Amino acid sequence: MQQMPSDYDQRRYIIETALALLLVSVLVTATFWVLLPFVGVLTYAVILATATAGLFDWLVERLNGRRRLAAVIFGTVVATITVVPLVYLWSTVADHLTVAEAWLNAASSHGIPNLPGWIAGFPVLGKKVATVWQELQRDGLVLLERYQPQLASAGKWLLNLGAGLVVAILEIFIGVIVAATIHASRAQLLRYVSAIIERIVGPKSNELLGAAGKAIRGVAIGVIGTALIEGVLAWIAFAVAGVPAAIGLAAATFFLAIIQLGPLPVWLPVAIWLGSEGETGWAIFTAAWGVIVLMGADNILKPMLIARSGQLPLLVLFIGVIGGLAAWGFTGMFIGATTLAILWTVLQAWLGTREDGIADA
Repeated sequence: MQQMPSDYDQRRYIIETALALLLVSVLVTATFWVLLPFVGVLTYAVILATATAGLFDWLVERLNGRRRLAAVIFGTVVATITVVPLVYLWSTVADHLTVAEAWLNAASSHGIPNLPGWIAGFPVLGKKVATVWQELQRDGLVLLERYQPQLASAGKWLLNLGAGLVVAILEIFIGVIVAATIHASRAQLLRYVSAIIERIVGPKSNELLGAAGKAIRGVAIGVIGTALIEGVLAWIAFAVAGVPAAIGLAAATFFLAIIQLGPLPVWLPVAIWLGSEGETGWAIFTAAWGVIVLMGADNILKPMLIARSGQLPLLVLFIGVIGGLAAWGFTGMFIGATTLAILWTVLQAWLGTREDGIADA
């Protein structure tokens, strides 16, 4: 006859189970806090590795299957493409800080110099800045003392911008290294991740992984790729038309395209400004380029590329970009959009799976 467990054994089993759960909870919490500073970098690395998987496989084929060499080449090339422009931007900010300090010293001893011509010719805001500058020259250091808090705030903003760029450069550089490492051992990592997801969601793990991969590629190619193309096309148009600060306006076009506002808020004021300056031909050229080329890329090319990963609602991308920017800074624009796109796609696949099960029943 089977002996019933005693009360002591039952209490011992409950205590041991509770201690085991407590230990697991402590380990999970500690792991979370350890990985929390690297969440942005790791997410960016996974996005980059997934979006460039096809390109990396092509490189491996050209190198006769040498994945480690391909990972080294991939990391070097991608780091050069992504990090070098940010380093240049950071050095530009640092130079501006030096120039601002020298200018303030010169203004204190020799008076305020004339406004540079390229600033006065800046679209829309140039004339307003020139008017304020003339007032500053007329009243001299009195206005400098009056606006000292605002100048201090501007200097602090530049310092924060420089520090933020340094952090973004380090995050992107580390993310590229991690992405190259993921590429080098992709098969083992995929088996490990697939096994974990299968334990959680069951036999549909491969389907959900495929949906997540499609979402990542859709955002990386459809949203980020299109924004980059629009930025380059905008720079070409502004440079050809002789618009001052063409690179800055192109960067603004890229940013607005990333947050799903499109290039219209940039090229339309530029075209209006060119018309007001008597450059009717260049104004027509800029307007035509904006409507046909830039808006065409935003409204035709982007949906075609995103459609390859399934339909991602505009609201999902917009919230992802803004929320990611607030949470993680510059790299968060890409991380947030991709994370929400993955969640949306996986939920769609999961709900579709449940609907199929209900229909079969």
